[in-house]
Amino acid sequence: MVKGKVIFEDEEKIEIKYPCFELKDIVEYYFEIKTPDNSINPFSLIALPNANVIVSVYLSDKSQTFKVHRGQGMSDTSGDKISGSLTDAIAVIHAPGTHEFSIKFKPGVLYSCLSEDIPTFIDNILPLQKYLDQKIIDELKLKTSFDERVLFVENWLLSNMKIFSSDFKLKAVTKAIYYINNSHDYKLNVVSKEVGVSNPTLNRYFKEVLGVSPKQCFKALRFKTALKSYRAKGSYDLYDELGYTDFSHFVKEAKNLANKPPSEL
Repeated sequence: MVKGKVIFEDEEKIEIKYPCFELKDIVEYYFEIKTPDNSINPFSLIALPNANVIVSVYLSDKSQTFKVHRGQGMSDTSGDKISGSLTDAIAVIHAPGTHEFSIKFKPGVLYSCLSEDIPTFIDNILPLQKYLDQKIIDELKLKTSFDERVLFVENWLLSNMKIFSSDFKLKAVTKAIYYINNSHDYKLNVVSKEVGVSNPTLNRYFKEVLGVSPKQCFKALRFKTALKSYRAKGSYDLYDELGYTDFSHFVKEAKNLANKPPSEL
């Protein structure tokens, strides 16, 4: 059985750097995973359901990664790649000797350049070369430190801001996610009213921009918030304030989304 844990942004097991001010609405953060060549065990983590797109580039020839899905089993995900939103939690395994640099984008920001492929990205991984010139990938690989890689990527992104053009659909989705992240109110009718559109319209916008429904997205955001709370406070927190009837409801959702109780996440 693959053992892994959810690792949050404020933990120290993965090197993380946050974007410059100009990119704060585009990039969640940059991160890098490096496993020792002489390690006996691989480094495994659990990726929770989310609405983000992640771009990953290998920095060593020994790099090898796998994903484990409860219904689909294990598959090799090695190589430079772009990973889409997740509707189920997966285990991600980094073999010894793996060195990988990644960019986690904000939900929906790549909509304008990926719109035709949005449905194929859900729970899927595609070759990065399909969307980015190999010369740029190779130039990134030549950088010798995490800071240099981040600087290179940020300069490139700032020079290509046109690919992040926003329309009214993306603005509505972004506003909805911002609202629930700050209010922790996950009721669709309340969020739709806050955004200024009907429930069916917001549902359509989410599916076009993110490939998932508002309900799926809200459930993922709520679960991440609740799991962080569980890590900090255990079962004594007020889970009803996050939209759960009680703690047992949260446990049930953990099993539905990740096939594990919260204590194993």
